[in-house]
Amino acid sequence: MRANYLLLSFILVSLSACGEQNSNTRNSAQMVVTQDTPNVMLILADDLAYSDLGAYGSEIETPHLDQLASAGVLFTRFHTSAMCSPSRAMLLTGVDQHKNGYGTMGEYLDSSQRGQPGYEGFLNDQVVTVASLLQQAGFNTYMTGKWHLGAASMPSNRGFDRTFILLQGAGSHFDNTGYARGQPTVDYFRNAEAVELPADFYSSDAYTDEMISYIDRDKDSGQPFFGYLAFSAPHFPLHAPTELIDKYEERYMVGWDVIRQQRHDALKTLGFIDANAEMAERLERVPPWNQVSAEDKRYQARKMAVYAAMVDRLDQNVGILVEYLKSIDEYDNTVFLFLSDNGPESNDFTTYPIVPTATEWIAETFDNSYENLGKDGSYIYYGERWAHVGAAAHRYHKTVVTQGGINVPLIISYGEGLPQGRIVSEFSSVVDITPTILDLVGTQHPGTEFAGRPIHAMSGQSILPYLRDQQDFIYPEGSGNGFELFGHNAYISGNWKILRLQDPYGDFTWGLYDLDKDPAELNNLAEQNPEKFQELLQLYSQYEIANGVIQVPEGWKMFENLGGSRQ
Repeated sequence: MRANYLLLSFILVSLSACGEQNSNTRNSAQMVVTQDTPNVMLILADDLAYSDLGAYGSEIETPHLDQLASAGVLFTRFHTSAMCSPSRAMLLTGVDQHKNGYGTMGEYLDSSQRGQPGYEGFLNDQVVTVASLLQQAGFNTYMTGKWHLGAASMPSNRGFDRTFILLQGAGSHFDNTGYARGQPTVDYFRNAEAVELPADFYSSDAYTDEMISYIDRDKDSGQPFFGYLAFSAPHFPLHAPTELIDKYEERYMVGWDVIRQQRHDALKTLGFIDANAEMAERLERVPPWNQVSAEDKRYQARKMAVYAAMVDRLDQNVGILVEYLKSIDEYDNTVFLFLSDNGPESNDFTTYPIVPTATEWIAETFDNSYENLGKDGSYIYYGERWAHVGAAAHRYHKTVVTQGGINVPLIISYGEGLPQGRIVSEFSSVVDITPTILDLVGTQHPGTEFAGRPIHAMSGQSILPYLRDQQDFIYPEGSGNGFELFGHNAYISGNWKILRLQDPYGDFTWGLYDLDKDPAELNNLAEQNPEKFQELLQLYSQYEIANGVIQVPEGWKMFENLGGSRQ
């Protein structure tokens, strides 16, 4: 079945390319590629937690990603936004979310933000993507997977030669079933043309097969490729092949308390967190596992098994891609970058009816019985009960700018072109990825103008000089980066972080935390370190002004503002 899908994808791509005139014609004057220019494969997971990979201490089996980590560089202090679209927009542009169109999620715009620059709710024209720059430099450019950067700005118009995408932010992994009563189906496009999905569709398999078909078609072109493989796993709804779910269920019958402690201990053993670091308390609504009924234990273990199976399957697909690149002798000449877009998802509308219409739609439409969990026709989340396991080293989860929401895995691997088996604990950010890619392939960012239009300069900086021991820092002392989403605020400089959280996560007062000793942000050191506290407050103020942050009022609630722009 899978081989048939790959063949079908290849035929459709070939047919769509016949006689095609690329609207983003390459400028021969900017052809900078040489025989030694590496390919770039950017792989993004969706809602994958910091401790979900074997290389980061997980019990989930991820041997292929673990191998990339051991053959490359693993980052322990890499950060994104606390939600997907802002992270994806920064990933592809190197420009802060408050300038690139995703000052907040388009679905949750406050009235004060609507219509303001940087808050368009789609990837705006004031930024240029890394795909556009590499396309002009002579790369073949491909994207498969989740877009979620707005229909007003399709990837086909942002530098990608060939694309197969899920337009929206979530949907069934087996078909085009949507995510709410108002969005009962989602849209898939190949090269900006709407497509129907085959009967044997599974998202992670299909995105990988399609990417391989693109690379295979052009493998004799003499041009390097840039591939952006944006998995929609392990984002809800949780779906996976049954045999993989069965593999994991018994593993999770020990419960979230045991697994969380095991992961926390593993992170200490690996040296990724301090040996004396405290673990945050169990989230308020999460009961102790020993107080859960036997029937519910079985149900909850099955839910987490589905999630683990999704991660396992994603890893298997990375292995398939790696083996393919080895078969065409391109593996050693390919830079791999793997990361997640934010921390683990805690929402579960089936358990807590925060959005009643979603809860009612799921109850009316899907079969979430134990026997059907993870199968086509089910619609489940793993919720905060297991999300706080994924964020074992940290506090909270996706949507919050605590480390649980923004500290995610990053692996960069490039044969002998970068160090192997290295662990990096320096602060870095998602806005650094585009500058790093451009540096790796020897392509310049245009600065403040592209294709005759004004654009923003990049906010991030290349990690490459640090990796090649040309400097002993990624961010110089006294600098760093700010974070804001849904009125939560943070700034990180070195090992220091200031943080201010909206209710119910905090009382909206600033605190200062030493991430080296306290990754869970439990001990506010503002009074003990007043000079450092004031320094970071000033840095955040400068960040806020420079990037046009529009702060929502104290007490603002995310779901009370659902229904903003979804362009």
